[in-house]
Amino acid sequence: MRPLILALAVCFVLKEVQGWGYKNGILHNSIWLEQAAGVYHRESRKGRYQLTFKEAKAVCKYEGGNLATYEQLEAARQIGFHVCSAGWFDKGRVGYPIVKAGANCGFGKIGIIDYGYRLNKSERWDVYCYNPDAKECGGVHTDPRKVLNTPGYPEEYQDEQICYWHIRVQYGQRVRLHFLDFDIEDDTACLSDYLEIYDSYDDVSGFAGRFCGDELPEDFISTGNVMTLKFMSDSSVTAGGFQLEYIAMDSDLLNETII
Repeated sequence: MRPLILALAVCFVLKEVQGWGYKNGILHNSIWLEQAAGVYHRESRKGRYQLTFKEAKAVCKYEGGNLATYEQLEAARQIGFHVCSAGWFDKGRVGYPIVKAGANCGFGKIGIIDYGYRLNKSERWDVYCYNPDAKECGGVHTDPRKVLNTPGYPEEYQDEQICYWHIRVQYGQRVRLHFLDFDIEDDTACLSDYLEIYDSYDDVSGFAGRFCGDELPEDFISTGNVMTLKFMSDSSVTAGGFQLEYIAMDSDLLNETII
């Protein structure tokens, strides 16, 4: 029985690795791809699932794009676009792209999880836009060490921005975040402009903190090999922005000081 159980376990692991994509020493889970093939996901600045169909179209138009078509969303999914949030796309349809099904995502299925054409256009969802020429705001980063900053830094950041930085390093390593400069519009609950840190593949789970003001946040070390940063600014006051450095750390080097 032991050889059979071992064989089944190996088969399962291989299927998992194939599904998640292991390449060049890095485990690639497509959920890190915030933008792919010109398609990107947006939520309201009020939070998740707050956009009517009319508002969703306005979000895409404001950024120089349009609502993504089903075909564009599927093309992005084919190269790894994976977001566990339902959103409007072309012609009043709602759904989301899944590459790897999970317990809380995709109902155990993969593909475009399609809620169909919505008769009530006042329903509130996120949105999937298409703009192959969209200005990069965030991105996916796999370098072992890199400096990241708000768009336009050291100049002030702009109003009405939503940026995601997805950091992934080699499997088995952890990510250490070190802030070099920090100046984001300050308010009591950090509701206007803010930076959020997630100790996870996306901004669905692993929330680690929300920051604003001009005090440097303390270093943060991930529990795994991934981290997500989310920056959001509202439509009024701006500030200097932030600059930070992340570095991939092996377990036995976690106590070293970042230079």
